[in-house]
Amino acid sequence: MDATIFTFLNMGALLGWTFVLFLLLSELPALQSFLPLAIQQLTLPFFNTPIFDTTTSSPDDRLPIINLLLFLEGICFIEVGRIAIGQLKGNLVLGVILHLIRMSCLLIVLPAGLTSPSDTKVMISTLVLYSWALTEVGRYPMYLFPSSAMARYVRLVLPIVTFPVGAFAEAVGAYWHLKQLLLVGADDATRSSLHWVQVGLLIMVVGINSLLGPTMAYPALLKKGLPVLLGRKDKSKSTRKKKD
Repeated sequence: MDATIFTFLNMGALLGWTFVLFLLLSELPALQSFLPLAIQQLTLPFFNTPIFDTTTSSPDDRLPIINLLLFLEGICFIEVGRIAIGQLKGNLVLGVILHLIRMSCLLIVLPAGLTSPSDTKVMISTLVLYSWALTEVGRYPMYLFPSSAMARYVRLVLPIVTFPVGAFAEAVGAYWHLKQLLLVGADDATRSSLHWVQVGLLIMVVGINSLLGPTMAYPALLKKGLPVLLGRKDKSKSTRKKKD
């Protein structure tokens, strides 16, 4: 029963992230002219909302795509919980940090970035979403088809590209928003508490993505992904078998 539930969650997550990727592609000017009107009417509302202000806006003011991403992140947190209780293999600390960074970006950085009048900020926020969507679309097939060599190949190789792009874009977006927050004063004690929590989270994102990402996380990804990309994994296994 449990396996069926988690398989269902994995299928839902794959469909959800695929839909996010489709939404992002539908925003490309080169593709918009080829999309039927019905598709455009479906996708456009996900990015349409007034300019977002983190100090005054309520959750109802968020972009629909942000709410969709929060739901998908909820599934990811279930996976982190399963790692914590030993149901799944994985690095618990890395999982917690990764999704804490994502939640910080989802709640603080991306709502303002995606609705910013600055094309550069919109582009950086969009890069973050592309990196997440591509990573997850490449990750879940390995859970659904664990014996598939192709699913494993994509899972290990794709982050070699998506991780540095996403980490860079997250850090830049967090830095821009951090500067803005530091220039804005708080009017009362309640807002002051939220203000400094946001500042702390953004400092964490900038620090981890700028320092620990390039020196610890990315080398670990390369250690796993490069042998698969270069076709060395199978050779090493065959060498071991011959020695045995």
